[in-house]
Amino acid sequence: MRYQPVLGTMTLILFLASGDGSARGRPTNLDVFGRQADTLAAKIVSELRNDNVTSLVLESGSRSTDRFVRQNLLERLLNDKFTVLEDSANLPVVRVGVPLMEVSYSAPVKSHIFGASDVLRSIRSEYDAEISDGGRVVFAKSLTLSFKDTVSESEIPKLEAGSYSFLHGRIESTAFLDTVFQPVLFVASAAVIVYLFFTLRGT
Repeated sequence: MRYQPVLGTMTLILFLASGDGSARGRPTNLDVFGRQADTLAAKIVSELRNDNVTSLVLESGSRSTDRFVRQNLLERLLNDKFTVLEDSANLPVVRVGVPLMEVSYSAPVKSHIFGASDVLRSIRSEYDAEISDGGRVVFAKSLTLSFKDTVSESEIPKLEAGSYSFLHGRIESTAFLDTVFQPVLFVASAAVIVYLFFTLRGT
């Protein structure tokens, strides 16, 4: 019974030190890019409705980012009862370009003695949209969207789930102080606290 306070102290230290920043329900990289593409689609649909367009041709590039955004936009157009054709000289043309879709993770912003460190996740996308009618550009817009949050490094594989290569981000290099020295220092400090507790109880 005399060691219950010590056990409680050690449990508290482990609990405070082992938080991994994990949070259920966090959006995956695919979810975030999907929402950003939805924002672009909403702007294009609004412009088409303003111009009373009901049928159109949709053009985009061939990269995976282009295909992803094209599919998202195509589904939105079809759901909103637009007629989308592959080619027609008599219809307005919607062109969408995707200069950038990227994910990046910062160096650790919070380290834990036990468990993975927390990093800042940044998701950014850039779009160029153009609507032309009879060769005349009637609408042109560039759009940049970004999203940031803090995630645990242990969450990253789950957040990057999906077959697209752009869902995988780069991680900033971590300094030696963060990767080796700081965790060792924390563990040593906890050990000293426990040692002093035993020593003081003994006296």
